[in-house]
Parts: sequence; structure tokens; C-alpha cells
Amino acid sequence: MMTLNKVLLITCIAMFLNGCNQEESSAPSTAVAPPKTDIELLNEQEWDDNRVYVTKDNYILMKEANGTIPGIMKPCFVVSSAKAWAREDLSNADSYDLPRVDFRWNNGDFVSASASEKAIYESHDKVWSIKTDGTDLRLVTDDFSGDVRIMRRSPNNRYLAYSYASRTSGGIDKVIFDVQAQESILLGTDLGHSQFLWAEDSSYLYFEDRAKYWKYDLATGKTIQMDDDFYFSEVGVIYGGKRYVVSDFGVVIYDELTDERLQSFGYPSKEDEIYSQFIKDDKFRKDFHMKTRSISPDGKYAWGESRKYRFFMNTETRGVRSEKIVRSDVGDYQYFEQLGLNANYVRDGARGVIFLKLNEDKTVPKDTWTNWPQVCSGHSATLSWLYNGFANNGAFIKEDK
Repeated sequence: MMTLNKVLLITCIAMFLNGCNQEESSAPSTAVAPPKTDIELLNEQEWDDNRVYVTKDNYILMKEANGTIPGIMKPCFVVSSAKAWAREDLSNADSYDLPRVDFRWNNGDFVSASASEKAIYESHDKVWSIKTDGTDLRLVTDDFSGDVRIMRRSPNNRYLAYSYASRTSGGIDKVIFDVQAQESILLGTDLGHSQFLWAEDSSYLYFEDRAKYWKYDLATGKTIQMDDDFYFSEVGVIYGGKRYVVSDFGVVIYDELTDERLQSFGYPSKEDEIYSQFIKDDKFRKDFHMKTRSISPDGKYAWGESRKYRFFMNTETRGVRSEKIVRSDVGDYQYFEQLGLNANYVRDGARGVIFLKLNEDKTVPKDTWTNWPQVCSGHSATLSWLYNGFANNGAFIKEDK
């Protein structure tokens, strides 16, 4: 007998594959039932892990999440044939009722150069997306061959800017992928750093190439070089006419129209006792260099982690909270890789996910947390980046369910 979880999962998958809005015919039917499909036959079998097949090579496992609330079940995806998996579809409104996360995942196992073409394909990087609650996995693009370095989604969800170490060009290719048209635009190729920042209305993209900053206009297809004093970083957002830049040591805010520098702040500030040592001592300054950073969809909150400290910043008040990292303890500002609207939710990880609803004071709750394995095949999944962040008022789950 199938478990209730398996029955619910099969129903969910049927809706996922066939759509949720198809009208049922009211006319009686005397037609002979068609023969069962391979997937139906597979799902009639009893599997030790209660897997449910989506296609003959792909299935989902329901696993109980770790954490302080027992009984929370989350899907874990096993994909052996990425091309058979459903792609992200902008016309499917059900996919966008929650914020989503892009991430890179090589869903297949490590293989040798003599492996089959299919096995090699499965082992290569692809870009995937998923809802923040761990459901609705979608393939975004496999239109490249190389290791992904960074990705950023446009505010209208249609365009993915990403870079990868190309096996064809031998450089770092910078690309815009049009999710709707399923087409790619090559912006540039070099061996340097990659950064992207989308316009608030998704009409243009800033990117870095050949150690210069450029602006690509989607309507005209034209690229122009920005002035030498123009600045953005790999973590930032344009919102409300302002360009928020999370830099190595704090946040810088510009007027997007005039490029006027409106304010900058961070830690330590000039008023702090350690500021003079911070300025003079390179080794000491590295303790504050934020190597991992995130920002909320509207730019109100930003976060960063250095080798010794974590920082949580409010760009409206210019307030900075900090904590020293203690490896044996969970910090007040840990796991902020994906920072939600109003800093109400945070999410961290891609292969395994840590999920938190923050306290009212924007700190990590020590008594309410959830983590689960998001993918159950392949050898790595990383580079999560939040998009569609205003959906569901920014909440990462349906709180009434």
C-alpha cells in the first residue's frame, strides 16, 4: 500500500506535468482506459525509499527535514536526464507565487573523458531554479559547456545574466539568456572577474569585461563603456532610482540617474576607536573584508561575512550590527546568503538548504530552524541567488499552510 506522502506526491507531480487549470469534461465516457505509461508502472512498484518517478530517469524523494519542527516533509530531486526535466516557464503563474532561487548544479556523477555523451552532459554545470520553499524545481538553461562563476536574474524574471569558464573559448564567457525566447546573447569573453547588475525595469544590464564596466541595452543591443569613476559590485540592486553597492567593507549608494554618490557607510566607521588601525594596517583590515555578501530585493538591508566577523546593515538608518564569528556557535547573523524582503526570511545553501524566519529584531532564532537536502544526485550545487523577491510579500513560504 502506498503511503499518504507518496499519494500526495504523485498527485502533485501529475499537476506539475499536466497543468493545474485544465477543465474536466462533464460528458460520460465509455472509452476503454488506455494502457498504463512507463511512469505509472514504475510508480506502482514499491520502492524502499518511496521514490516517485517524474520521468523514467528522474524521480523525487520526500524526506523529513531536520530542525526544531518535526514532520516537515521536503522533496529531494534525483535527475539523471536533465533534458527530460521541466524548464522554467514564464507563462506558468504558479511558478511565481513565491520568491525563487537560481543555482548551479551538475546533476550527474563524475565521469571520465571516455564516458558516454549523455553521462558527460549530465555531469556538466546547468542553471536551475526552485521556489524558496524547496518545491517546483525547473531547468533554466543548459545552453553552454563550462563551469558557472556567477548568475543574476533580471527583476522581470525573463533574463538570466551569467558567466562561465567556457570549454570552447578558453575564457570566461559573459552571457544573457532569454528564458522566454530560449536564446543566448554573448556579451564578452575574457579571463577576468565577472559582475552583473540589472536595471530596475530590466531594460539594461551593467557588466564587467576586460577590467572595464559596460552597459548593455536590451532594446537596441548596443554596448557602451562606462566612465572610469562608475562603480558597482557583484552584490547589489537598483531600486527606487538608487544603485546599492555592497562593497568589500560596507555599502555605497548612488543616484542611478545622475551617478551622484549619495552616501556610504560600513564598519568600522571614522568614529570607531579601531578606525586608525583599520586604515594603516593591511593585515588588520583583512579581518573586516566581506568575502560573502547579500542584499534584500529593495536594497534596504545588506549582509556580509569576513573571516572573523559578520555584519548586518540597514541602508535607511545606516546602522551596522556586527558579531565576531565563533565556529562552534550559531551566530545572530549567520546563514544570510539569500536575504528576503524586509529581512524577514533568510535561506542558505543549494545542495543542502538552511531555512529561517528571522526574529523581529532580524536575528537568527535558535529554537526555530529547518534544513533539508535539496538535491539527491550529482556532485555539487552552489551559487544560489534570490529573484522574484517581492512575490508573496517577500515571505519564503505560504505562512497560512
